[in-house]
Amino acid sequence: MSHATAERVPAEAAIRAWETDAAPGFLHSLMRIVQEHSAIDEPTRLLAVVVAKNTVGGNWRKTLGTREWSRVPEEEKGSVRNAVLQLMLSDPSDRVALQLGLLASNICAFDFPSRWPDVLSHLLAAADWASPFAPQFKLRALRALKHIFKGLLTKRFVAEPLTQQPGASAAALGMASITSRLQAERQLYKEKLKECAAPLQQLVAAHLPAFLNPSSSSATAAADAAAAAAAGGGAAGGGWQIHGLFAKAAVNGTTELLPLIADPAGLPEGTRQLLELLHGAANQLMAGVPAGAPLPPAELNAWRDLAGRLHERVCKCIIAHLDSHPLPFAEYVPYFLKLFVDAALLQLDAATLRAMRPKRRVLLVRFLAKALLCPYYRPEYVEAQAFEPMGGSLIEALHSKAGVAVAPELLARLQQQRQQQQQQDGGRAQGRVAAEALQQLLSKEQGRVAAEALQQLLSKEQVSAVVEALVLKYVALTHEELEEWSSDPEGYIRSIEVESGPDADTPRPVGVGLLLCMLERGGEEVAQALINLTARLQAAGEGSPDMVLMREACYRCIGEGYSHVSNIVPFSQWYASELSGLLRSRLPAFLGTAGEGSPDIIAAVLQARALWLVGACGTELEREQWVDAWGLSVAHIGARDLVVALQAVQAVLLLAIQILDDQAILDQVAAAKLAASKKKGTGAAQLPGLTVGNAAAVDAALSAAEGVQDDEAVTAARERLEWRLAVLTGNLEQLLAHVFGLLGRLSEVESSVRLLQLVSVVAEAAGERLQPHLGALAAALPGVWQASTKQASGGNADTGALARLHSALMAVITHLVGKLRHAAMANEQVQAVMYPLLGYATNLHNPEAEVLVEEALKCWGVALAVEPAVAPQLVGLLGNMSHLLKRGTDNSAAFQILEAYLLLQAGQALQPYSEVISAALTAAIRQVSKAVLDSCGLNTAAAAAAHQQQQQQQQQQGLPGAPARPGALLASEVTQEGLAAAALVDVMLQLYPADVPQLLLPCFQAMAQLVGNEALPLPRQGLPVKVLNVLEGFLEVLARLFLGAPSALPALLAPTPEQQQPAAAAADDGSGSSSSSAGVSLHRFVDCWLLIASATFLEELLGVGHMAMLGRFRRRIAAAALSRLISEGVLPASVLLEQPARLARLAGVMVKVCDEVDKFAGDIAHLDGLHFEQELNSDFVLAARLNLSKGDAVRHLDVFATFQAAMAALAAAAGGEAGLMALLQAGAGNSPSPAMQELQPLVSSLLHGTLAAQLEAQKAAAEQQRQQRLAAAAAAAAADGDVDWGSGGEEAMM
Repeated sequence: MSHATAERVPAEAAIRAWETDAAPGFLHSLMRIVQEHSAIDEPTRLLAVVVAKNTVGGNWRKTLGTREWSRVPEEEKGSVRNAVLQLMLSDPSDRVALQLGLLASNICAFDFPSRWPDVLSHLLAAADWASPFAPQFKLRALRALKHIFKGLLTKRFVAEPLTQQPGASAAALGMASITSRLQAERQLYKEKLKECAAPLQQLVAAHLPAFLNPSSSSATAAADAAAAAAAGGGAAGGGWQIHGLFAKAAVNGTTELLPLIADPAGLPEGTRQLLELLHGAANQLMAGVPAGAPLPPAELNAWRDLAGRLHERVCKCIIAHLDSHPLPFAEYVPYFLKLFVDAALLQLDAATLRAMRPKRRVLLVRFLAKALLCPYYRPEYVEAQAFEPMGGSLIEALHSKAGVAVAPELLARLQQQRQQQQQQDGGRAQGRVAAEALQQLLSKEQGRVAAEALQQLLSKEQVSAVVEALVLKYVALTHEELEEWSSDPEGYIRSIEVESGPDADTPRPVGVGLLLCMLERGGEEVAQALINLTARLQAAGEGSPDMVLMREACYRCIGEGYSHVSNIVPFSQWYASELSGLLRSRLPAFLGTAGEGSPDIIAAVLQARALWLVGACGTELEREQWVDAWGLSVAHIGARDLVVALQAVQAVLLLAIQILDDQAILDQVAAAKLAASKKKGTGAAQLPGLTVGNAAAVDAALSAAEGVQDDEAVTAARERLEWRLAVLTGNLEQLLAHVFGLLGRLSEVESSVRLLQLVSVVAEAAGERLQPHLGALAAALPGVWQASTKQASGGNADTGALARLHSALMAVITHLVGKLRHAAMANEQVQAVMYPLLGYATNLHNPEAEVLVEEALKCWGVALAVEPAVAPQLVGLLGNMSHLLKRGTDNSAAFQILEAYLLLQAGQALQPYSEVISAALTAAIRQVSKAVLDSCGLNTAAAAAAHQQQQQQQQQQGLPGAPARPGALLASEVTQEGLAAAALVDVMLQLYPADVPQLLLPCFQAMAQLVGNEALPLPRQGLPVKVLNVLEGFLEVLARLFLGAPSALPALLAPTPEQQQPAAAAADDGSGSSSSSAGVSLHRFVDCWLLIASATFLEELLGVGHMAMLGRFRRRIAAAALSRLISEGVLPASVLLEQPARLARLAGVMVKVCDEVDKFAGDIAHLDGLHFEQELNSDFVLAARLNLSKGDAVRHLDVFATFQAAMAALAAAAGGEAGLMALLQAGAGNSPSPAMQELQPLVSSLLHGTLAAQLEAQKAAAEQQRQQRLAAAAAAAAADGDVDWGSGGEEAMM
């Protein structure tokens, strides 16, 4: 615990290492430290038990994913299990004891019940009132049980092999024995847990009544006073207090146990008595009045405080019964439903209810919501028709009950199958069916009891009172909140937004949630009750503040549940009849233009809610109403009341998002139409980005290709977008003036973030229409940046809030630059913010950089894409980029930015950082390679060697290669990083072919080491798609290298200096590389190369244009590179000739590439013809990349001559053409496919230089046959007179 860095840092590192490895003796030593409570201080012992807890949680036993044994010996585990309970029940420190209980929970997650079957019984025995332990330690035992039950919820049963005897194989042990052990452990698990139910119920029954009636426990008060104080309760209260603590702990334990022993057949024995006790206790605890003799005032207050917390636990326990045993619990639902409705809604007045702890109010409402949502209590479940139990099958039941026609042959076969089944199992199947049908019938009857009670709750007679109570007591604003509105309006808005979040767990959002459940379940009755209440409050006017607050709450409920009430009150009618007039009539007063003071807060409450409704339900407005609502909302941003102004900001934001939604629809349609037009002209859709996964775009493309006009939805979206954009740009000046005027009035960062988010969305929606207003917008940005900089320099700055402010400012800049492009980049005020902001966000010394760097890199990339040259200020940011590269956590975006610098001819600026870039690329490629091997379960030398040996044994037996063991899934981010690294290396290689091979030699070595890794499973079906994507990226880079420098191959396959170092230590701890110290096998490298080169993905087969283009390019460059290696003699011919299948695969790829020459030429024409604005989105980086590709040697390669030279070299090594043909025949196998049968004559043509002519002849013959088939089909159709073979006939035939 030393504060000296020189001592503390090495010690912490050693502890982390021991904790991670669970070194033998480590846990035992920690337990020894914990037990020395008289010699070692509490903080040190607390740290020891926390480290032990973490160690057990991570490394206690073999885990399902990695199958790695912990290094903790079994005898040490046993000693820890014995010590942990003894120490917990004797340690003087409650803090240490709590962590010991959590340590026991971690152990149970692994070792209960097989290795620690008696842990629960020991704790229950210790918690018993008659046990010899002091009450303090009894209470610890009960609390430890709760932690153990909670931890067991996520327990997994691991299938472990039995201990092997010498000479016995794992297979000999048999899967049956492992399965039997698992079943036995699960059965023991259930039995041990069920045994806990009765003791816990007894503890509740013993302590809960004693707490409820303090006078009954007064006889033990003197004896228990000391125990109560020791248990943390203080001196006041006497015996009832220790009983209350025990009751709370026992109820907690029961609550956590219930999910573990869930049984649809029934509740645990004794549950009826427990529920009766809980029902009565909940009534009394809610009332807050102890039974028996009155308590003194001070003691009564303490009793009520503990009673409130105990009431929360009782409510949770009742909810747990409903959750875990919904059908058996159904018969109790009517009683508890009345209890909770009365407690939460009807019995107490609003002031008393609001005085309770929020958690308590939430639990009261939660039971009602869960009961309403329970699927077993719904009419559709209890009213569903049950089929005859002896019917035998659903098909027969449909036939007999519903009159569904069933073929006699099918019925006869079903009856025959049933007879056979009955003969096999002696009629047990029939009895089982009957039992299941009876159980289904009983469950429906159980559910019916609950369903009828819930229906009664939602009936016309009762629902009005429930809805009114819910609105008043849970949804309506309180006077305390109105005081916050006046004194701290921004804080009020912040708290309201927290309540609107998806994870809000406070009374108001939970109350609104209950109302939504009632609307969904009760339908029109509940909706009408809400509307009637609203109408009554509207009629009452604004004379009473409480009535206005109720009215505002009703408005919120209608907005939240609008989908359930829209058929009664269409929002467009409501807006026309009330909301529009309300907003318009009071606007002058809120703006201060009427010469009056600000409206009172009650009027502001309604005004703010009306604006909220405009945002929430604005999609329902008609055109004129939307225009009106937009204008009024924009005007209200200038309101003097900050809450009203900020609510107006939210309304405008949501209305602007509707514009973005329409833009997204039309963008998809435009992309689809462009793809369809290209398909019509070239015969194939080749628009980059149009994928099968984008179903809407594909459907629209097909419709456009068939000449179908826009449907009504698209036409309506186009019209809406036009007039909405006209409205937006029409008052954009007013909007910006109000927004930046409001910005100067705000004091909280979160409020400023909200305004900047609106500006960002408006900029994205307005696009180029924003250009006339760029000056006004840009003029305000420096002020925001200066204010944030001033706040950041303050000592008490909230880093998280400032990061959100800078993030919002970054989004505004990104949208401005992305939409207005050069105009924004040239604006001095935009520059005055953008460049300093980028520098600040990418400076790793700033505390906000960690959260801002991702958005900063995105903005950086946008700034590069919109200009044909790199701005000097962006060159100045490269110093920060070097630090980001050294950190290595943002490589994907960083590599793309560096690639943009190169493409925009700013490579000279990167020269000072060449070593940093090389090191970053090498580290990234190695990390990606390790992740690839991890995903195959082959990240260790031992695993790789075992897999390689298994593959060799399979091959010797003539079996296919064994697939890799499953490991961690390869993350998409890893794939993106690998491909980004490959793309950057590829561009560098094209631009600097003389320098890059030596500069990036470690990168090329790392790529080659992965491509040729002996441990990768082959064939390719054993590899995930993401792994193949990485290998493809590396292959293309290596292929380009070999085309220019084929002599580089031996150096890439040779062992690296790291591999030449002794690897014994790495092999011992399982962290060694899977690569052999001898480097990469050339044979394996070629095999993997050919498999990747010949791969054809499903998207390519389905005709996805850009995937087909990528496949053709990959095959072309891969085959060309191998041909160059063969022709130059770098790749020995023997590597291919000694494995005829390998030779045949190479020949097949060559022929396929030659056959695709015309399509490849079409790809080139398509890329060269891409429109800069429409298809490249005016992206200068994309344009530069395409321009670079025009000089790519792969484009202009004479593949016929290249492949002919390689095949000639192979033929010479094989003893001539005849020898080569013989090897190709052997490579085709005993049952060659048609393609393999055609391969030999095509290769022969390639050798003689006639392959191009032969392929053309084959294509011409195929086209002639197709035309003949079409003509014959057309003639037959014309004779029948049924089919119109006009335009589109060929496409239909195809």
